[in-house]
Amino acid sequence: MTRVPLVTVAAGCGGTGRELARFGDLSTLDAFLLGPIGLPGGAQPRASITASPSGLVHRPAPVLPVDQVVEDLLPWFRARGLPVVCAVRGSTTGVVTDTLQRLRRSLDFSTVVGVEIDLAAQREGTRPALGGLLGSGPVGPWSADPQACLKLLSVAREQLPRDLLLQAKLGGECPDPVAAARAAVGGGARALVLSGAVPASGPGQHLVGPAVGPVTVGLVTALRAAIAAGRVPEVPLVAVGGVHDGPSSLAARRAGADGVQVGCGILTDPETLWRVHATLTGADPATQAPHPPAREGFSDPDHQGADDGH
Repeated sequence: MTRVPLVTVAAGCGGTGRELARFGDLSTLDAFLLGPIGLPGGAQPRASITASPSGLVHRPAPVLPVDQVVEDLLPWFRARGLPVVCAVRGSTTGVVTDTLQRLRRSLDFSTVVGVEIDLAAQREGTRPALGGLLGSGPVGPWSADPQACLKLLSVAREQLPRDLLLQAKLGGECPDPVAAARAAVGGGARALVLSGAVPASGPGQHLVGPAVGPVTVGLVTALRAAIAAGRVPEVPLVAVGGVHDGPSSLAARRAGADGVQVGCGILTDPETLWRVHATLTGADPATQAPHPPAREGFSDPDHQGADDGH
């Protein structure tokens, strides 16, 4: 079965990697998850996280422009020998295709060990409009339509080397996780990322943080049962949402997750990432993330905010 990274950051929570590298050795991790990556267009929402009585409510991070990733970030990772998983977000198959093609043409693409396709992203669809002309507009998340998931993953698979890890991410926005998962795997996904982030009070907002841990565990448990029953092909599962310390990461693993992603926890304490990694590998936490001489809060005002966070 395909191997997935044991521990990575969640999309939108690790900045460009440079910020997080101040707090620990990225080379001790299996890979760094970079993104969300996409094509900038129109007004990009500013990421935000606000507290509520039930947990944290966030707006998703804006995309990292793929040209910035190709020209600046991939060379930085490759020069340091750091493997990368690129989290890609797009509202149409054309946007995802264009993004993947630009990544693939990079001279530093050899440092990319995987691609994650965000099925929680809003999808744009064409529909009849007045005068017989075609209009376009949002039609809900990709994961709401299994056939759309199948098509998107098939398109993504065509753009990538056959041996490159391709994983699909879905979560609390999905009305039928088993159907979406089956379609994604049918389209070429070789791993599933299951996010416990729950749609919240406003458009694009989600409840994240420790409060959604039980939702994440429930998704993992349900998909593991569906795999055991033959309803979904056997693929690795990655848990994200509510994984904020050693015990929560172990709970996700006991539920059947092969890997975890850490989100909101690293925004207040970046070394959480290495402590979770140490817990799951049985390593000494002191060897995972050397303390820097001066601690600074991890903050990237233009690209943070627990995109699925966690």
